[in-house]
Amino acid sequence: MKNKITLYLFVFTALVLIFQLVNSKKILDDQTERFDNLKAENKFNLAALSKLQNQLDEVNDFSLEENEYALGYFEDININNITNRIKDQLYKKNLLMDKDELIPYTKMNRTFLINKVKVLNHKWLIANFSDGKLWGELLIFFKIDKSGDISFELKEHFLYPTKE
Repeated sequence: MKNKITLYLFVFTALVLIFQLVNSKKILDDQTERFDNLKAENKFNLAALSKLQNQLDEVNDFSLEENEYALGYFEDININNITNRIKDQLYKKNLLMDKDELIPYTKMNRTFLINKVKVLNHKWLIANFSDGKLWGELLIFFKIDKSGDISFELKEHFLYPTKE
């Protein structure tokens, strides 16, 4: 009787070990497959990130923040964040509704507002404007005097045609 119990325990233990071995093998294969998939996805994401970084670098070629020569122009003017200061002054023109408007289409009895601004260098910026139905873009020359006052001069403008 003692031998039969030992035999049954031995067979039961062998079955449990075989089950554990098969189950562990399946888990290992699944984890290996997941790891390979994540590795491939990571490789794809790194390639996409590299492409986006190259595009960002190309866009930043025409940006005041990345242009050391243009930033050197402002060394004698004590303004902390020059780009934000320029943008703020331009956006103030939206609020003040100056008679000296930069957007030449106000004669159409429409209220155009500047939406986005990109400072290209120490003299130029581009901006887009809209009244909600019509859209356009501006090329603006700006000048900052020693006291930090900014003046703007419109050089070019464009209004997109309507699709109606």
